Amino acid sequence: MKITLLLVILNIAVFLYTAPNLNYYVDQYGFRPSSFLGGKYYIIVTSLFLHANITHIVSNMLFLFLLGPSVEKSVGGLKYLLIYFLGGMIANLAMFIPFIYSLDSIGIGASGAISALIGLGTFVCPGKIVISQFLIPLPFVVIGAFYFLSNAMNLFTPSQIGYPVHVLGLIIGAIFGLLWSKNWIKGILIFIITLILIISLPYILTIMSQVIPWKF
Repeated sequence: MKITLLLVILNIAVFLYTAPNLNYYVDQYGFRPSSFLGGKYYIIVTSLFLHANITHIVSNMLFLFLLGPSVEKSVGGLKYLLIYFLGGMIANLAMFIPFIYSLDSIGIGASGAISALIGLGTFVCPGKIVISQFLIPLPFVVIGAFYFLSNAMNLFTPSQIGYPVHVLGLIIGAIFGLLWSKNWIKGILIFIITLILIISLPYILTIMSQVIPWKF
């Protein structure tokens, strides 16, 4: 988990450095589509290391710290870094979606890159038990499925959270996860079955509550 720890430390260090003058750094180094089209291509990378507040940095780094080591161990450091940066950069391009964002919208945060790692881990280590953000141990594929559903359901919801960025990052990671997995057909089937079970769970519990006379 050396690379994971390095990324966590680097993100926290940048946050501490930029926090006193955050508005300036967000304006100069956040991902704004109009600035990117104007030639500031570096913002597609620098934006990945900027975070809006304590809650933003803590939630992202918690995800990275809990889920990253399993992915890093499964694919190795070089592939891990490749997906982190490639997924994060491509995920930023979701901000060009015209009916969701304007060209002057600004996006910051590592969530697109972390989403790519979640997509990768969902298929390269689906059965690996990891600690979720709720501190509950679950198979990686379950976390990946929950993450996909929670973001997909809010994809077109007006929010400061970049759901389209998360989904695109997740897709990029998943594509490489399928390419690098030992059996991509099995991986897709397991993921689909997991999605169906999660979606069906409320209905199953409702039926069970009607059939079984719970008493406490």
